[in-house]
Amino acid sequence: VSSRELYVSEREGSDSTGDGTQKKPFKTVLKALMTAGKEPFPTIYVDSQKENERWAIISKSQMKNVKKLWHREQMKNEAKEKKEAEDLLRREKNLEEAKKVVIKNDPSTLVVPLCERGSQAQLGLNPCHFQTSAHC
Repeated sequence: VSSRELYVSEREGSDSTGDGTQKKPFKTVLKALMTAGKEPFPTIYVDSQKENERWAIISKSQMKNVKKLWHREQMKNEAKEKKEAEDLLRREKNLEEAKKVVIKNDPSTLVVPLCERGSQAQLGLNPCHFQTSAHC
């Protein structure tokens, strides 16, 4: 396939397995434009309406309509990529902030040995929230 030609057939094409050649055309013009990636687009050949002709160059009106769809898809993709980049930066920043957090044992806090179940009851603690240690 010349990089200046892509083939599209709604009857015989496939957007998943097609490659834009005459033998393996795309199913949709939008897929052909997405594959081309940027303007100026190559010549797009579609199924001909004439009996003796297999391919015809896409009409200007059809190309104009599909270009609008292509532009919308490009905008969506750009917005998605921008959001993903912002999310990645935010995650990296959060990770760096989390690395700064230091957990220390505060000696002024009350420590209740878990094997002293009576202490839990006196303090009004629910024993279901505690696990006994191995030395109890």
